[in-house]
Amino acid sequence: MPRSLYIPRQVLDAIAEHMESATDRAVSGFWSAQEDEDTVTGALGESLRTGAHTVYVENDEVNGPWKWSIDYAKFRGRGGKATESFLGADGIIELTLDFGYRKDSKALLFQSKMDWQHDIGLLKQAALMSTWREASIFINYTPSEYYAYSVDSVLASKGVEKEARDRLTLKAALTQYFLRCRVGNMDLRYDARERRLTWREASGAIVATQFSIPHRIRVEIQSPTFKQKAHYEKLVPADQIHNHRMQAEPEEILMPLLSDSTEPAERRRRSLAMTYHPDRYSEADQFLRELITRRMQEINAAYDEVQVPGTKPKG
Repeated sequence: MPRSLYIPRQVLDAIAEHMESATDRAVSGFWSAQEDEDTVTGALGESLRTGAHTVYVENDEVNGPWKWSIDYAKFRGRGGKATESFLGADGIIELTLDFGYRKDSKALLFQSKMDWQHDIGLLKQAALMSTWREASIFINYTPSEYYAYSVDSVLASKGVEKEARDRLTLKAALTQYFLRCRVGNMDLRYDARERRLTWREASGAIVATQFSIPHRIRVEIQSPTFKQKAHYEKLVPADQIHNHRMQAEPEEILMPLLSDSTEPAERRRRSLAMTYHPDRYSEADQFLRELITRRMQEINAAYDEVQVPGTKPKG
C-alpha cells in the first residue's frame, strides 16, 4: 500500500480547526470576489494560508514539537499552452509535516468552478485529472457553501451538477478525507522555485513536468534541521502527462472517492464501469475516448489483481 502520512491527534485537530474556519471565512467573503473565478480561488487560498504553527505533542508515538503551515499554488489557466489545459487541475494544496528529524508532505490537486450547474468542458478536465484520480478533487463555489466532488463523480455527471453524486462540503473533504489520508498522495509534490510537479507513476519511477505558475499558496509542517531534495527520474513533456498514471494499489484504483462505501470489489468495478466505459463517450473527441479507454483497462486490471486466486472475474 502507498505510504500514509502519520499525523498525531493534537496536530490533526489543530490543522482541521484552521481548515474549517478558513473555509468558512472564504465562503463568507464570496460576494466580494465572485465576479472572477480566479479571484474566488485566490481568496480561498489566502484564507487557508497561515504561517508556521507549533504543536507540542505528548503521549503519542512521536512526542515533541511538530510544525505545520498551509499553502496552495494556482496554475496558469489562460493563454496558449496554459498549465491547466495539460493537467486538468487549476491548483494544488500541499500539507507538510516537520517533526525535527524528518519532513513529510502530501498534496491534492483541484479544479474549481463557480456556481457549477452545467459545463460539458469538465469531462475533459476530469479525464486529465484521472491521471491522479486518488489525489484530485473538484471544488464548486456557491454563495452559501463551497462543495467538493471526486473525479469519478464529475465524469459520471456528464458535466451536470445535479447529477453528481457523493457531494461533500469542501471543509469536510479537507478535514475528513485529505487530512486523514483518504485522498491525496505523498509522492505528489510541487517545487515552487523550479516550477515543477513530480509524482510516482505506475511503474514506480518518479516523473516530473515543468511549467509556469504565477501564484502560489501552501500548507507546510516543517523542521529547521531537515531538508528534502526534490528528485525525479524522467521529465515528462506537458502533452504526455496523461500517459504517466500516478501509482496506486489495485484496491485504491477500485475504491470509491470521498465516500465511506465498503462495497465488494465486483460491485465497485461495476460502478466504475458505468463511469469509465468508453461507450459512454462515443460522441467525445478521439483524445478523450482513448484516455477513458486506458482508465477502464486499468480498472479491469486492478479488479483482476484483487480476485481470489483461481477465480475468474465476471463481466
